[in-house]
Amino acid sequence: MYSLLHPKRSLVVCAFGVAMAFLGTSCGVEVRSTVPDAPVYYELDFTSSQAAPLREVAGCLRITERTTERSAIGFGGLLIVHGILDADEYYAYDLACPHEAQSDVLLKVNDKLEAECPQCHSTYSIFYGGGVPTTGPAQSPLKNYMVTRSARGLLIHNRY
Repeated sequence: MYSLLHPKRSLVVCAFGVAMAFLGTSCGVEVRSTVPDAPVYYELDFTSSQAAPLREVAGCLRITERTTERSAIGFGGLLIVHGILDADEYYAYDLACPHEAQSDVLLKVNDKLEAECPQCHSTYSIFYGGGVPTTGPAQSPLKNYMVTRSARGLLIHNRY
Protein backbone atom coordinates (compact mmCIF):
# COMPACT_ATOMS: atom_id res chain seq x y z
CA MET A 1 0.00 0.00 0.00
CA TYR A 2 2.82 2.39 0.90
CA SER A 3 4.58 1.93 -2.45
CA LEU A 4 1.47 2.93 -4.38
CA LEU A 5 1.62 6.37 -2.80
CA HIS A 6 5.32 6.96 -3.56
CA PRO A 7 6.16 6.43 -7.28
CA LYS A 8 9.95 6.38 -6.80
CA ARG A 9 9.74 3.61 -4.23
CA SER A 10 7.30 1.72 -6.46
CA LEU A 11 9.89 1.76 -9.24
CA VAL A 12 12.58 0.42 -6.90
CA VAL A 13 10.30 -2.33 -5.59
CA CYS A 14 9.27 -3.23 -9.14
CA ALA A 15 12.89 -3.36 -10.35
CA PHE A 16 13.82 -5.53 -7.36
CA GLY A 17 10.94 -7.89 -8.12
CA VAL A 18 11.96 -8.20 -11.79
CA ALA A 19 15.59 -8.88 -10.80
CA MET A 20 14.53 -11.57 -8.30
CA ALA A 21 12.24 -13.21 -10.86
CA PHE A 22 15.10 -13.27 -13.38
CA LEU A 23 17.53 -14.75 -10.86
CA GLY A 24 14.99 -17.30 -9.75
CA THR A 25 14.46 -18.61 -13.25
CA SER A 26 18.08 -18.50 -14.37
CA CYS A 27 19.53 -20.51 -11.47
CA GLY A 28 18.17 -23.81 -12.75
CA VAL A 29 19.42 -23.38 -16.31
CA GLU A 30 21.84 -26.09 -17.38
CA VAL A 31 24.50 -25.18 -19.91
CA ARG A 32 24.96 -28.12 -22.27
CA SER A 33 28.10 -29.07 -24.07
CA THR A 34 28.29 -28.67 -27.84
CA VAL A 35 29.81 -32.14 -28.19
CA PRO A 36 27.30 -34.43 -29.94
CA ASP A 37 25.57 -37.13 -27.92
CA ALA A 38 27.07 -40.59 -28.28
CA PRO A 39 26.65 -43.85 -26.34
CA VAL A 40 28.83 -44.32 -23.27
CA TYR A 41 29.18 -47.51 -21.29
CA TYR A 42 32.57 -48.30 -19.82
CA GLU A 43 33.47 -50.59 -16.92
CA LEU A 44 36.78 -49.90 -15.21
CA ASP A 45 38.20 -52.50 -12.83
CA PHE A 46 40.36 -50.91 -10.11
CA THR A 47 42.51 -54.04 -9.90
CA SER A 48 43.57 -53.67 -13.55
CA SER A 49 46.82 -51.98 -14.56
CA GLN A 50 44.76 -49.60 -16.73
CA ALA A 51 43.16 -48.09 -13.60
CA ALA A 52 46.50 -47.44 -11.84
CA PRO A 53 46.49 -43.64 -12.50
CA LEU A 54 43.09 -43.30 -10.79
CA ARG A 55 44.20 -44.87 -7.53
CA GLU A 56 45.73 -41.53 -6.49
CA VAL A 57 43.85 -38.29 -5.87
CA ALA A 58 44.17 -36.02 -8.96
CA GLY A 59 44.90 -39.02 -11.16
CA CYS A 60 43.72 -38.97 -14.79
CA LEU A 61 43.01 -41.64 -17.36
CA ARG A 62 42.42 -41.08 -21.10
CA ILE A 63 40.51 -43.80 -22.92
CA THR A 64 40.63 -43.60 -26.71
CA GLU A 65 39.77 -47.19 -27.65
CA ARG A 66 37.06 -49.63 -26.66
CA THR A 67 38.36 -52.47 -24.49
CA THR A 68 35.43 -54.86 -24.88
CA GLU A 69 32.74 -55.46 -27.45
CA ARG A 70 30.04 -53.96 -25.21
CA SER A 71 31.97 -50.84 -24.19
CA ALA A 72 31.17 -47.46 -25.74
CA ILE A 73 33.43 -44.44 -25.18
CA GLY A 74 31.40 -41.44 -26.34
CA PHE A 75 32.11 -39.06 -29.21
CA GLY A 76 35.87 -38.59 -28.82
CA GLY A 77 36.84 -40.94 -26.00
CA LEU A 78 36.79 -40.61 -22.22
CA LEU A 79 38.73 -38.59 -19.68
CA ILE A 80 38.26 -40.00 -16.19
CA VAL A 81 39.64 -38.04 -13.23
CA HIS A 82 39.94 -38.69 -9.51
CA GLY A 83 38.63 -35.55 -7.81
CA ILE A 84 40.80 -33.57 -5.40
CA LEU A 85 38.25 -32.45 -2.80
CA ASP A 86 36.85 -35.87 -1.96
CA ALA A 87 38.91 -39.05 -2.17
CA ASP A 88 35.84 -41.01 -3.30
CA GLU A 89 34.80 -38.64 -6.10
CA TYR A 90 35.40 -39.41 -9.77
CA TYR A 91 34.38 -37.46 -12.87
CA ALA A 92 34.18 -38.47 -16.51
CA TYR A 93 34.19 -36.23 -19.57
CA ASP A 94 34.25 -36.68 -23.32
CA LEU A 95 37.74 -36.12 -24.74
CA ALA A 96 36.37 -34.01 -27.62
CA CYS A 97 36.83 -30.25 -27.24
CA PRO A 98 33.41 -28.54 -27.16
CA HIS A 99 34.74 -25.57 -29.16
CA GLU A 100 36.02 -27.79 -31.99
CA ALA A 101 33.32 -30.49 -31.67
CA GLN A 102 35.36 -32.96 -33.74
CA SER A 103 35.98 -36.55 -32.70
CA ASP A 104 39.65 -36.34 -33.69
CA VAL A 105 40.57 -33.18 -31.74
CA LEU A 106 41.17 -34.66 -28.31
CA LEU A 107 41.93 -32.98 -25.01
CA LYS A 108 45.10 -33.66 -23.05
CA VAL A 109 45.80 -32.92 -19.39
CA ASN A 110 48.43 -30.16 -19.05
CA ASP A 111 50.96 -29.38 -16.29
CA LYS A 112 48.37 -27.25 -14.49
CA LEU A 113 46.03 -30.27 -14.26
CA GLU A 114 43.54 -28.77 -16.70
CA ALA A 115 42.18 -30.39 -19.84
CA GLU A 116 43.61 -28.50 -22.83
CA CYS A 117 42.65 -28.55 -26.50
CA PRO A 118 45.68 -28.86 -28.81
CA GLN A 119 43.88 -26.93 -31.57
CA CYS A 120 42.04 -23.94 -30.03
CA HIS A 121 44.09 -23.99 -26.76
CA SER A 122 41.00 -23.67 -24.56
CA THR A 123 41.52 -25.06 -21.07
CA TYR A 124 38.92 -26.62 -18.76
CA SER A 125 38.67 -27.20 -15.02
CA ILE A 126 38.27 -30.96 -14.53
CA PHE A 127 38.79 -31.85 -10.86
CA TYR A 128 35.63 -30.32 -9.40
CA GLY A 129 33.07 -31.93 -11.72
CA GLY A 130 32.11 -28.93 -13.83
CA GLY A 131 34.39 -29.16 -16.83
CA VAL A 132 33.97 -25.41 -17.35
CA PRO A 133 36.24 -23.47 -19.70
CA THR A 134 38.91 -21.42 -17.91
CA THR A 135 40.80 -19.87 -20.86
CA GLY A 136 40.52 -19.71 -24.64
CA PRO A 137 37.61 -19.27 -27.04
CA ALA A 138 35.45 -22.13 -25.66
CA GLN A 139 32.09 -21.06 -24.23
CA SER A 140 30.49 -24.38 -23.31
CA PRO A 141 31.65 -26.95 -20.74
CA LEU A 142 32.99 -30.40 -21.41
CA LYS A 143 30.38 -33.07 -21.99
CA ASN A 144 30.24 -35.00 -18.74
CA TYR A 145 29.10 -38.52 -18.03
CA MET A 146 27.70 -40.28 -15.00
CA VAL A 147 30.20 -42.18 -12.85
CA THR A 148 28.84 -44.91 -10.59
CA ARG A 149 30.91 -46.93 -8.14
CA SER A 150 30.69 -50.68 -8.67
CA ALA A 151 31.92 -53.58 -6.56
CA ARG A 152 35.20 -53.70 -8.50
CA GLY A 153 35.65 -50.13 -9.74
CA LEU A 154 33.72 -47.61 -11.81
CA LEU A 155 30.92 -47.68 -14.36
CA ILE A 156 30.85 -44.68 -16.72
CA HIS A 157 27.62 -44.17 -18.65
CA ASN A 158 25.35 -41.59 -20.26
CA ARG A 159 23.20 -39.35 -18.10
CA TYR A 160 20.10 -39.85 -20.25
